Amino acid sequence: MIDIYLLEQLTAFQKHGTLSSAAEHLHISQPALSRGMQKLEDMLGVRLFERTKNRIALTDTGVLAADLARRILQSEEEMVSSVRNYDRSLHTISVGYCAPGPMMAYAPQITSLYPGMTISSEMEEEDQLIKGLLNRKYQMVILSYSPSSEDMHAVRCGTESLYLSVIPAHPAAVYEKTGISMEDMNGETFLMASDIGIWEKIKQVKMPDSRFIRQKDLDLLKEVINSSSLAAFATDLTLKIFGDSYRQGRVMVPFTDPEATVTYYSVCLKENLSMLRNWFDRIASNHG
Repeated sequence: MIDIYLLEQLTAFQKHGTLSSAAEHLHISQPALSRGMQKLEDMLGVRLFERTKNRIALTDTGVLAADLARRILQSEEEMVSSVRNYDRSLHTISVGYCAPGPMMAYAPQITSLYPGMTISSEMEEEDQLIKGLLNRKYQMVILSYSPSSEDMHAVRCGTESLYLSVIPAHPAAVYEKTGISMEDMNGETFLMASDIGIWEKIKQVKMPDSRFIRQKDLDLLKEVINSSSLAAFATDLTLKIFGDSYRQGRVMVPFTDPEATVTYYSVCLKENLSMLRNWFDRIASNHG
């Protein structure tokens, strides 16, 4: 049986091209790396390297061996990840979210449905959420679309609408009843949270000329907004969660753009549906 460390040494040499560079990357001595490569050749019974006085390079067989070693190492990483994720799934429900609003709104509800489980919540890009669902990092993800995969179960779980938050003296405050487009607010300076998930791309496309002052701490962000005359953002979900503490005399103006309202879907692999049945039953009854 070939030791994993020998395969790591072989792929490091192929990547870095020299013994000295590969040894430095692996944090071992060059002689130790040379001995490892000689041991691998002896175990395989083939010549992997062309050795000259001043140079060592992979033979064609060595290139093939390095490519296969990389695949084995990748499979090993996937095995370790899958085993750890499965073990965690036995006592943890990991949920990935595409935006902060649903994470704040749904996480407490999920926790109440599964009192015997640890609920793990994090926000990530949607492509990474799908990847994490497939490799069992997440048992469920909240997306802004319904995947078409036959291996997945998706149910609409809610919507979120974006609002402009301004002081009463702001010119846009008069549109409180009728709404305003993002284009009309393009070029404005906004206070906003650092990580806004899928809203980030919408903001970049619809308001490319605006400036954004970001704050990671949401409690501090609320204090800054309440003491500032600058425009900010809110959503119907955040207004419901934070209530009057998020308003503080400000006017909430709905954005009229179609992109300003997002529909969310709870998505899981069908193999996990029985474990998550309570949650899916709840959202089905809420939106039935």
